[in-house]
Amino acid sequence: MTDFKLTTEQAATAARIVAEIDDQLGRVREAETRCKASFLPILAEHGITRVEIGYDGGGDEGSVGDVTAYAGNETRDLPSVLCDHFAVEWSGDMMIRAIQLEDALSAFAENAASDHHRGWENGEGAWGTIAIDVASGAVTLTHNSRFVDYDTTETEL
Repeated sequence: MTDFKLTTEQAATAARIVAEIDDQLGRVREAETRCKASFLPILAEHGITRVEIGYDGGGDEGSVGDVTAYAGNETRDLPSVLCDHFAVEWSGDMMIRAIQLEDALSAFAENAASDHHRGWENGEGAWGTIAIDVASGAVTLTHNSRFVDYDTTETEL
């Protein structure tokens, strides 16, 4: 094995890149936090206790599916109200816009899946569910990756 040692300039470049990635991830996580702070009170105000949002992807395409709201164990229609949605643009700037609550929840789910499982829509893809517990504010992302696998053995006789 050959030891690889970075020059001072290479180490500085690597450190700068890591710092930029960390900064961008911090902005994305801030957008997630702001989204939750925007939609949780609206859901609570309308008696919704839980929301489930599915996503599915593969072959370089993916989509967020139905947004299902619950009051206890009963499904409920989401109210037709505007909700502030926060997202980070390619420039790194935080964008805010008021959109329908269902659209805000779908966009939140797509951003969360992409943030925590980049490429979920590529190759064999993945699917999952974002579950929001309104009372606690907990958001649980259950993610399932698809992959092709094989096992090859070679035996000389």
